[in-house]
Amino acid sequence: MIYKEIDNMEFSTNGYLRNSSDVDKPNNIICGNKITMKGVDFKVLGVDNRGYTKVMYPGFDYTFPGASYVIETPLKNK
Repeated sequence: MIYKEIDNMEFSTNGYLRNSSDVDKPNNIICGNKITMKGVDFKVLGVDNRGYTKVMYPGFDYTFPGASYVIETPLKNK
């Protein structure tokens, strides 16, 4: 697993990309405000540190304005 630890939080650098070692985790925390869903095979719910929430779809890029990190939760079979 590739993680970066900041303020006692573990950040995934590969999130739910299909070849990521984190793909089966119940949640991933991504450092920063830019998320790519290129290479992800299912929908993911993203919630940033400011509470902004969006459902992200495979194949697209997303920005969470002003966010420091984004918590991702897979929406498999939903």
